[in-house]
Amino acid sequence: MKGAYLWSSDMVLIDIVSKERIYEVIDYLIENDKFESVFTRYPDVDVEDDYLYPEGFFKMSIE
Repeated sequence: MKGAYLWSSDMVLIDIVSKERIYEVIDYLIENDKFESVFTRYPDVDVEDDYLYPEGFFKMSIE
């Protein structure tokens, strides 16, 4: 994409921060089989590990 984005460990920078450009970069990564290299999927947190997170961390905010 000629410099439209920069990917580094735990970081993706996009040249133009717009909804359209973000979708464009994501589509490009998927089409070129790079999406899973750029983004890491982490497993769900087990209930017994909740203590590792601040109180209310997993509550959905309806505002």
